[in-house]
Amino acid sequence: MPRSLRQSLPENEGLAFIGETPWPPAQVSTSEAQSLLKARNPTGRPNADVLRQLVGCHAGQLTEQFQVDFPHHFSAQEAALYLKPFEKLSTARTASWLNPNAKPGLRTAVARLERYLATPFAAETPSWDWIDSHLLPDNSLLVIARDDDFTHGVLQSRLFQAWWQHWFALRPTPEIVMSFPFPWPPATLLSALTRTQEEHRLAIARAIRAGTQPSLDAAVTASYSWSDELSHEDAIAELSALHRRRDG
Repeated sequence: MPRSLRQSLPENEGLAFIGETPWPPAQVSTSEAQSLLKARNPTGRPNADVLRQLVGCHAGQLTEQFQVDFPHHFSAQEAALYLKPFEKLSTARTASWLNPNAKPGLRTAVARLERYLATPFAAETPSWDWIDSHLLPDNSLLVIARDDDFTHGVLQSRLFQAWWQHWFALRPTPEIVMSFPFPWPPATLLSALTRTQEEHRLAIARAIRAGTQPSLDAAVTASYSWSDELSHEDAIAELSALHRRRDG
């Protein structure tokens, strides 16, 4: 099999994102954020409207930080009504009060969810955590815009781990996830699943909640109708063949 990164599958569109690059002029310390939250504006609107917490992985730990974050639909006049936050960016002499690193697609995707999955982007082995959707991921994280245990279980399985490790050596990109063939397309409506698919979905969800890796691996492999004794190499071959069928 040629060593070239697999192309994203159309069925995975909108599934994976890299978080936003932090914007230094907008960053504030926790104490600064608390001060801004206490400050009052002539309109009566709270500065919480334009403060956002970012989450990222640094030194192996998930950490949070605040930044001033004006919505992109704001005009200059609207932004200026938030006195202290607007003053901070004006003092920093930025070209605009708007975050140039904002990713609308990512923001829209996570805003629809109560939580999302994330793993450190540079991890040789993915380690998935649930992140509350009010936290905006920074570019140290690879984000999966889903909030269901089925997706979590598939990504935590040995089949996905094999796929990740196989392509990670080439270069870590969202396409490692976007090219992965799930047992069925992730956007399939629950009402469109067959009875067998529903049973597999529930088995995977139960296994990931229980935290039993052998049971999880068996449930995920069964959802593909493959042998649980599949070797690492055979798993890559089967997934690659399925990718080709789905992409063609």
